[in-house]
Amino acid sequence: MSVQWFPGHMAKTTREIKEKVKKADVVLEILDARIPYSSRNPMIEKLIEHKPLVIVLNKADLADKAVLDKWFEYFKADNDKREVISVCATSGSNISGIIEKCRLLCKDSAWIAKRAIRVMIIGVPNVGKSAILNSLAGKRKQDVRNTPGVTRELRKVNISDKIQVTDTPGVLWHKFEDPVVGEKLAILGSVKDSILYRDDIALKAVELLKELYPARLSERYGIAPAEIEKNSPFEIFEAVGKRRGCLVSGGRVDNDKTARILLTEIRDGKLGGICLDTP
Repeated sequence: MSVQWFPGHMAKTTREIKEKVKKADVVLEILDARIPYSSRNPMIEKLIEHKPLVIVLNKADLADKAVLDKWFEYFKADNDKREVISVCATSGSNISGIIEKCRLLCKDSAWIAKRAIRVMIIGVPNVGKSAILNSLAGKRKQDVRNTPGVTRELRKVNISDKIQVTDTPGVLWHKFEDPVVGEKLAILGSVKDSILYRDDIALKAVELLKELYPARLSERYGIAPAEIEKNSPFEIFEAVGKRRGCLVSGGRVDNDKTARILLTEIRDGKLGGICLDTP
């Protein structure tokens, strides 16, 4: 299975970010806390030109805390122009800490008492950039939906007289060198479902969960641990479909309906906190 998605507006956005980031004082790079490596665009380092960087691990409430703590230390190590913070934009948890991190990175700048800090938010689709902006602003400033590609234009919002934020559309990169990266992005909704074979993505999700969180699969779908261990991802997928009543004539499993249920429940955290990447 090969996952690629780089529509025209992403190429345009990449060019705009490269130009407008020159005026930014700090960059907020928003990552999905469940896939901190896979949701990190490798083009970003070149685009931001060594700007001070705050890595924001969003959706921390949906992540495996033990693994997330390791990622926190990984990103923080040996870089005095980088800060790291884990947040949950939907609940507002730790959002105020983002502003504190920006101020910390700019505290020695000569202009700090004269004007607002200029912040640019970047990240791949559906990691919660606009949700974070809304939480920072304290009111609805952007259209927010749990689907990639909602924001299409760069937008500037004055959070206060001390902070000015530019929101950017989600940007992927031209080719995933590691196909597993594309698959993980697809599993968690950073690639449009409509361009994918949903059941293939769901099968890959089952394969990863069988490896990393077999007990979660067993508990959520009522499949015996021994069955999880010995059965193939496809057999587990079919067992989920049968237990959820996703059947068509002849008692066959409805693959598309089963895939929808699996992916929705994984994305919504119904299986508990997970991390599909490890540092």
